[in-house]
Amino acid sequence: MSSLSIVNKTQEIYPSSLEKIEKKRKQLFHTAKTYGIYAPETLRCSRELDLLIVEFQEKCLSVQIDS
Repeated sequence: MSSLSIVNKTQEIYPSSLEKIEKKRKQLFHTAKTYGIYAPETLRCSRELDLLIVEFQEKCLSVQIDS
């Protein structure tokens, strides 16, 4: 199975994960614009986005393994 196919399948299975990632990404941009890129608020938001992305990648990997 190609990696694009895996992502498409995962998007179908876990749409809420992608919505959470997009929402957090927008929040990160807003926070960085408001407080600056080195502000504690921005760094915390960035770490939260990183965690969401890692969780999504783990789900993608599990779909790939199960296929």
